[in-house]
Order: sequence, then C-alpha cells, then structure tokens
Amino acid sequence: MSIVTDTSSGADPKGYVLVSGASRGIGRGIALALARAGFDLVLWGRVRADLGDTAVAARARGAEVICAGVDVSDPDSVSTAGAESVARLHSLRGVVVNAGGATWSPIARTATTEWRNTLATNLDGAFYTIRAGLPLLSNNPWAQLVGISSDSASFSFPTRGAYCAAKAGLASLLETARREHRGAGLRVSALALSRVDTHFRGKQPGDRPEAMSISEAAALVANVFALPRRIEIRELKASSITTTFGPYPEHQADATRCTIDG
Repeated sequence: MSIVTDTSSGADPKGYVLVSGASRGIGRGIALALARAGFDLVLWGRVRADLGDTAVAARARGAEVICAGVDVSDPDSVSTAGAESVARLHSLRGVVVNAGGATWSPIARTATTEWRNTLATNLDGAFYTIRAGLPLLSNNPWAQLVGISSDSASFSFPTRGAYCAAKAGLASLLETARREHRGAGLRVSALALSRVDTHFRGKQPGDRPEAMSISEAAALVANVFALPRRIEIRELKASSITTTFGPYPEHQADATRCTIDG
C-alpha cells in the first residue's frame, strides 16, 4: 500500500508518535511503518527489554526512538514510566492505542479475573494511555489519535463477551475524545480490523495466511498519519478479502490468487 503524504499544507511531518504494545505484532509493524514515513517514536511495552528489536529496526529506518517498559493496564506504570518517557517532549504528533489481548470463554464460564484482565488491557489501558497523551497532543496542531479496534466492537461474537465489551467501550471512548478535543484540531480515528495474522491468542504469524498481514495493517495506520492535516478518518473498517469481517458468511477471494506479504 502506497503512502501519500500531504505536501499542500507545508507542514513538516516529522514528530514523535507514541505506540503502545510495540514489542511485536501490529504494534511493531506500526512503529516500523511510521519510522519509514519519517516519524520519531515513543515505544511502550510491558517489558522494556522486549522493545529492543523494534527500536533497532526503527532506528535503522532513521527514527529517533524512546523506549519505556509500561504496563498500560496499570495506572501507576503509565503515570511513572510512561510519563518519564515523554517528559522531555513538548508535544506528540500522535498516539496509537494498540496494546491489547484476550481469551475466549462463554459468559457463564468467564472467570472474574479473565473479565477484569481483558478490560484492564483493552479498555482501561486505552483510557490511561489517552489521558497521558492528551496534554502533549494538545501542543501539536492537527495531532492524530488512533485506536486499534476490531470487528468485535460492532458484532457480539459468542465466547467473546469481555473482548467485545472492551472494544465497544474503546469506540465510545475515542468518540468522546473527539468531541472534547476536535475544536483544538485533534483528529481521532478508530481502525476496526478483522483477523490479522499475529501472535494474538497464542498464534504465530503465518498460522492464518488468509488474514490481513501485520504489514498491511500497519500500512493503514501510516496512511492515516499521511493524510492532509484537515482530513479525519473517523472510522475505518478493514479486512483481507480472503476472510470475513464480522461473524456472517460472505464471499471470499481465492487466497491462492492473492499475493499476501509478510
């Protein structure tokens, strides 16, 4: 997917973008795509050491990189390590709320800890990350907030009660952020993705070749950041044409006829 950069505004696209959950998967892909597009990065992951490979690869693409071990589900971690990671910055060009995870269980068999852990990472973590980033986003006209969501935000899949609730809550949280800060120029985008070929729920990249690849998902985010500065993608629903979006059967392209990158 090509990236079209806005040249009409005269704006310098360089600036720091905070990406949560950046150690692997979609978060790592987003970090590298943004580095390639000329952005500097603040990378958050639960274990700082796990961010090393992402940081090295991003620096090789010309980015300045700040890494921090931040557990987004823990407000103290966000307010200490997270705050320290951006303390020397005057502004952020963007924040990508990406950290997430889940296990599937029917409601009747969903343990309280499973429920709380799923909402803690996917919804509480989004709230803590957005709250931490807003003051610096407000210092950058035409800043961008991106939330990585799911088709689970729109469809109530069986066995996914906690995850669906968290992603639906994320959609509402992003809309609230838009209404509160749009007057200051903040653009807010919810990217509702169908299946992506990642480590999600114990999988390995390559296990789901019919799904969207990490680099394809990352290209969508990079393109959002490359839009003309007055343009806001409010919601983007995306899937590979070799799989479905949502729970319903639909025609799918023949995967053997499609080139799927890694």
